[in-house]
Amino acid sequence: MIGRLQNLVRRNLAAKILCFLVALVLWGYVMNDQNPSIEGTFSVPLTIMNAPEGYKVSQETGAVKLKVRGPRSMFVNATEDDFDAYVDLDSASDGRKAYRVHTNMPQGFELVEVQPETVEVTLDKIESRQFKAELIVTGATAPGTTVARVTQTASVVSVEGPKSLLDEVSRVIGYVGLSGNGTDFTLQVPLTPINADGREVSGVTVRPSSVQADVQLARGLTKKVVNIKAVTVGEMHRGLVLSGVKVDPVKIEIAGPEETLAQITSVDTEPVNLADLGKSTSRKVQLKLPEGVTVTNKEVTVYLEIRKADEPEKSQ
Repeated sequence: MIGRLQNLVRRNLAAKILCFLVALVLWGYVMNDQNPSIEGTFSVPLTIMNAPEGYKVSQETGAVKLKVRGPRSMFVNATEDDFDAYVDLDSASDGRKAYRVHTNMPQGFELVEVQPETVEVTLDKIESRQFKAELIVTGATAPGTTVARVTQTASVVSVEGPKSLLDEVSRVIGYVGLSGNGTDFTLQVPLTPINADGREVSGVTVRPSSVQADVQLARGLTKKVVNIKAVTVGEMHRGLVLSGVKVDPVKIEIAGPEETLAQITSVDTEPVNLADLGKSTSRKVQLKLPEGVTVTNKEVTVYLEIRKADEPEKSQ
């Protein structure tokens, strides 16, 4: 029996091998013709891995394009969810840097191209800084009354956020509206972080977000508008010249007993020490008020223009 099988296999062996090879070639041809290898592109969301704690992470783009190659049948049910694209921040450092895009693909697909190959990612450290909570009184009280005092529950607040945004914050302010009130009143004042141009800085958090303001009014006081005089002390550093001093506001309304106001033509600021200055700057200073005299806002801004002694003075 075994010998008969061996004879059957050996009979026309060359022809049988040739037929097998032809069949194999035909099978490969049919498969390639019916299910050829093709290319396709998927837009895949870009994810961040191993992001460090205590940082705000922002990326240049939210998705990348993956160009892949595979059998046509593989593309029938494939979606962008089957592919992964990510940036690994395991050894990342502060600031804006380019990081390579990594990918994971289903079996059977070959990566042809990633667009873009690298992505800009910014790591911005979350910090907290303290600022004075400045209350600005607006509006007017009822006739015959004026603001005697404004007190607040918190004079210093914390502002938390990415360092780049905190660097923009110059002040934290809140507005106390008088709204024609004729008696003492209390209100909750929301606080807003602003930059040097007076614009709100978004993306940071003020804690507490508001303070309570207690407004005490006084009756029977006379009001008067007077000039504000900026006061400076000390001497400039050698080679520097103080070329201009301005105050904002220029005038202010004060209130007090009639006999006291009759003697006042201007109100001085607290002195600004010139020895501390090396360039043009501005300073927030308090007004020096006589006893019994009040103002709505006691703080003003003094602008000091400083130039080198050998520089020509700017024309006004």
